[in-house]
Amino acid sequence: MLNRYKWAIALTLLCSASASVAISSQSTNAANRNRYQHVLILSIDGLHGADIADATLQSDLPNIISLEKTGVTYTNAFTSSPSDSFPGTLSYLTGASPKITGVYYDDSYDRELTSPGGSASDPRATEVVLDESIDKDSSLLSGGGDYGIGSIDPKKLPLACTNTVCTPVYPHNYVKVNTIFDVAKGAGLYTAFSDKHSGAYDIANGPNGNAVDDYYSPEIAALVAIENGVLVDKSTAQNPSALTFSGVTSNYKLTEAYDDLKVNAIVNEINGKNSLGTKDAPVPAIFAMNFQAVSVAQKAQIGGIDFANGTETPSVAFIDALSHTDASIGTIVNALKQRKLLDSTLVIVTAKHGQNPRLGSSILVKDSIIPNTLAVAGVEVAQATQDDVSLLWLKDQEQTKAAVRVLEELKANSQTCGGTVQDSCNPGIEEIFSGSKLRQAGFGNPARDTRSPDVIVKLKPGFVLVGNVASKVKRAEHGGFNEDDTHVGLIVGSNAIPANLKGSVQDDKVNTTQIAVTTLNALGLNPAYLQGAKIQRTEALPGLDIPSRF
Repeated sequence: MLNRYKWAIALTLLCSASASVAISSQSTNAANRNRYQHVLILSIDGLHGADIADATLQSDLPNIISLEKTGVTYTNAFTSSPSDSFPGTLSYLTGASPKITGVYYDDSYDRELTSPGGSASDPRATEVVLDESIDKDSSLLSGGGDYGIGSIDPKKLPLACTNTVCTPVYPHNYVKVNTIFDVAKGAGLYTAFSDKHSGAYDIANGPNGNAVDDYYSPEIAALVAIENGVLVDKSTAQNPSALTFSGVTSNYKLTEAYDDLKVNAIVNEINGKNSLGTKDAPVPAIFAMNFQAVSVAQKAQIGGIDFANGTETPSVAFIDALSHTDASIGTIVNALKQRKLLDSTLVIVTAKHGQNPRLGSSILVKDSIIPNTLAVAGVEVAQATQDDVSLLWLKDQEQTKAAVRVLEELKANSQTCGGTVQDSCNPGIEEIFSGSKLRQAGFGNPARDTRSPDVIVKLKPGFVLVGNVASKVKRAEHGGFNEDDTHVGLIVGSNAIPANLKGSVQDDKVNTTQIAVTTLNALGLNPAYLQGAKIQRTEALPGLDIPSRF
């Protein structure tokens, strides 16, 4: 008999299949009846709304500013909470929050799954890690496979078990609702997607696992080098023995070259090729990619130079990464112009997440303080996922109130952690969520939601939990709920936007979930087929004069 998790998968698949049949009853040329035939989503990790508005950065953003002039800028746009990459991505791909998608982080916990390599007789409950660690070979840009689901080693996946049989849970199985790619694919439209992990971002494929026609996601954890001006790994280098291979994120210049791979893929798709440029393909109705260089530069103290250096003077690394990303957007927009597609393409620039703090350096705090303090008090933590937030799953959920009492005492400690003080000091705790307070904040009920954290600790702005407090690549981080984590840039532009709306500004608060509904409306598709958006009653972005299909 299927357990509850397996029933959830089966029900989601059934709903997706039913939706696909219903969508297919629409014209497969739905986009042809609308102003837009294509929607291109460009996500820049770490891009704040304040970055776009910052007068000191205007000269570094000519292409983004040019895009602003063709459309609408949303000055009060927010991403998901937690602001991790996974829920941030799913926010604009599903139109739903983590409570609805069931995805709180790329490193989370599920009380009904079994650990990778386990058996049907093993206890349920396991950490769920969906990052480069599930690749066949994360040292390669291909992930050791095909830049996609073929790069996943099934033996590294968590398992959904009945009494006798266990089945690997792929990332696309893990998300509980469908994506905009599912809806477009069901209407006979062509889709493409690229992000930062070869296997893990299979999550964009939706419950059926096949919503993206052209999936190309080079692995950001790969070991790479520049050879003859091209980013290579040990499998693609012509003369690997003459090269020194480093991690993509070890140097922002390598990250820029990594981003170039995905920009080239988008340009290939605009030019009627597949992402690799090896064969002809339709121009995608929905295509999306993600930039990483800005985020890497924000986090790192390159050569000891901080982003703000104690002032509001951006570092050389940050400016270079921001300028390079802006130039890449210019390359993409020019490709659309050359193919005469800018009149029929809605271009959306946003971010999965911001970065905290935006200015200055973070206060690094040992990430063992919170779980160790709980352990000393007799509260055992099953899983602690920590960046500039602490998500806690307890071994015994009955100890939730005890855990909160301990954490409140820790919060009351006037001695703030930092430097060499790493005992029972307050690691920057601002607020503690559990029980009804957790639910009121928009999270699941841990008593019924097998994935919801039991306790969430919000940190004060500027505090980051790390394994190594001497780290030089953690001067900023994301994942939390603070303004710098969640207040992201959002611009929607196109030649086809009505003249009276070009260059306009929307100051009302919006969420990146609304991108999903806007995308489907722009293509003439009904967002009611988007399961998470329907449950959450997500609205389209205002001020675009795009007819709603709800």
